[in-house]
Formats: sequence, C-alpha cells, structure tokens
Amino acid sequence: MVQTNSLDREAMRFSELLTWAWTETPPVHKNRANLVIHILAVPMFVVGHALLLAALIRTSWLAVAGAVAIVASLAAQGFGHSLEQQQVPAFSSRRDFIRRLYAEQFCNFWRFIFSGGWYASLKAK
Repeated sequence: MVQTNSLDREAMRFSELLTWAWTETPPVHKNRANLVIHILAVPMFVVGHALLLAALIRTSWLAVAGAVAIVASLAAQGFGHSLEQQQVPAFSSRRDFIRRLYAEQFCNFWRFIFSGGWYASLKAK
C-alpha cells in the first residue's frame, strides 16, 4: 500500500490520484457483504448520474430519481465499508472526498471488477 498524507493527495493530478486510489482499492474491499453491496451500489451511483443528465433535457422527476439513487448508493457503500477490517483512508477535505469518490465510482471500481480483483476478493475467504 502506498503511504501518502492528505496534503499529498490534494496536490495530485487526477491521474495520480487514480493510481494512488487503485492501490487502496483491494485492501478496503475484502468483506463479502461489502463486495456484494458495491456490485449493486456502484452501478446505482452511475445510473443516478445518467438520470441527472437526462433530467436536463427531459423531466424533473428524473433529477429526483437520480439524486435518490446517488444518495442510496452512497449510504449503502458507507454501510458496506463499515463492515471492513481495514477502513478507507480518512478524507481530508470536501475536495478530497469528491475526487476520491469519482475516482472510485467511475474508474477504479470498474477496473477492480474487470481485472478480476473483485472476484478474487470474493473467493479469498
């Protein structure tokens, strides 16, 4: 695991943050319940964003549905992470939270799925 402090993360370009976050992904996604929660909740987060975008050209109820999906996804993932022995490194600021959230939801978790890391973690216990 790469050691970094919050000031280092604040100064990272997004591509560097993705690399750092990738090293942090497997250790904090080991619990089976958390893995199952994530396999459902991360797509919900992405769909929530698609609904928000669709609401720009369609109807406002899509925005409500999108916001509910995003909040439900974050709540589920927060609960899932509470089940892990190794906790996610603490967020140092709102900016750190947002950047790491989007790095995981739109990039690294999908990489974790398609690289087989998710399945390896699921079968490890």
